[in-house]
Amino acid sequence: MTASTDAAPRTAVNAVIGRYYLAMAVPFAIDVITLVVYGVMHGEFELLPLNVAMSAAFLVVAVSIGAYFLIRPVSRFIAGEISFGEIEPALTSLPRRSAMVMAICYMPMVMLRMLPRRYGIDIDAMQEDPNWPDLLASFVVGTGGNVLLIFFIVSAYLDQLCEHLFRTRNVNLHVFHGRFRRKVSVALLYMAFAGVMLLSADIASYSGQRLVREATMDVVATIVGALFMVFWINHALSRPVARLDHGMRQVAKGDYQVRLPVTSDDEMGHAAGRFNEMVEGLSEREYLRDTFGKYVSTSVATAILDNRTGRVVDTTGEATLMFTDIEGFTGLSERLAPAEVASVLNAYLGAVVPVIQRHGGVVNSFIGDGLFATFNLPLPCENHAAAAIAAAIDIQQVLDEGPFAGHVALRTRIGLNTGTVIGVTIGTENRLNYTLLGDAVNVASRVEQLNKKFGTRILATESTVCAADSSDCERLGTVDVRGHENVVVYRIGPA
Repeated sequence: MTASTDAAPRTAVNAVIGRYYLAMAVPFAIDVITLVVYGVMHGEFELLPLNVAMSAAFLVVAVSIGAYFLIRPVSRFIAGEISFGEIEPALTSLPRRSAMVMAICYMPMVMLRMLPRRYGIDIDAMQEDPNWPDLLASFVVGTGGNVLLIFFIVSAYLDQLCEHLFRTRNVNLHVFHGRFRRKVSVALLYMAFAGVMLLSADIASYSGQRLVREATMDVVATIVGALFMVFWINHALSRPVARLDHGMRQVAKGDYQVRLPVTSDDEMGHAAGRFNEMVEGLSEREYLRDTFGKYVSTSVATAILDNRTGRVVDTTGEATLMFTDIEGFTGLSERLAPAEVASVLNAYLGAVVPVIQRHGGVVNSFIGDGLFATFNLPLPCENHAAAAIAAAIDIQQVLDEGPFAGHVALRTRIGLNTGTVIGVTIGTENRLNYTLLGDAVNVASRVEQLNKKFGTRILATESTVCAADSSDCERLGTVDVRGHENVVVYRIGPA
């Protein structure tokens, strides 16, 4: 992705880059603290100025020069001068390269402090004349500690930097060459052996008061170094884990818009990238389900997407069927313009469909100015007959509340019947439709048409009334419908 050509405010760039320089300056701060502690323990405060100046030269000036070249590509990207693709390799390797710069600057400083007095050169070096085991151990442990420390400090900075770039520029890392286990293994091995190495070198090098003094200094330095190391390791490694955990909890709540910044080039960064791909897939699936559910019921859409065959498994069971039809719609269509008819019909369906869904029903299909709804198939609905009757009564109440599309009052006729049906997918390879089939469906359709004969608004068969155990009904008698004789019908609610 190409960065925006609009230059970011200079203050914002300086703030982001400034935090990197502060991160690179932490070893200098630790070194100065160590010098002060040494001066207090040995009473050699006259050594502080030269050693602090030496530390500033190597750990501030030299490190800052190296840091400038490492962070410069990021600064140019934030300023809109280059693309993210051009800085991504430099960004992912920033902790390693920063650690390398620290090693290059720290090693000569330590050697300059330790070696001169062994060769009769007096530059007020801090240490008393060290023996070779202590010299080597201090050099290895000190250099390794600072290199590891700066690696994890910059890793923590990189985590915040990548999160900032993700939020402000919508860019993420896609390069994963690092290894999480390698980082942790090296840090653990160092902390396990650093103190042992220093104490072993002290025992091999000194005795008496000198041994006590050197061992005390090394124990204090090891503890302080370990505390710094643990803090920054925890800061660098725990935030991506916590962020991933938060993202998973958001997805569990149904939030498919959450995305995570990829802030490292190791397995944790790869996991964050895979998480974003997973959520993208879930979001697309939810979009398909929602869009598909506008053409078929949501339950049917879910079943089709879950089945992956494009078909819903045929299901046989008892259901209550509802057919509706707008009274006088043909005459209304003749009086109004087509656009007005569509507006009225959409307003009518917008009022009726939510009522059906609220009572657990599923709208199977729209039939001109009417609709076919089912209760208990394909979506299970407890007391489906009672739910269908309640939905029919509520539909009439909604229609009585006012005109549709601003000026049209509508009345609808509803027919209900309960019986055994089968939910099937019918059609050809290129065109499929889910519907309910069975004699009970035909009877429900015929009963809806009987409203014209009885002058009623809701008619239900005896099977529905008995299943619902409804008392708000009136038996109107028996009638013959096509394919059936002596069908007992009931008026539901007021006429």
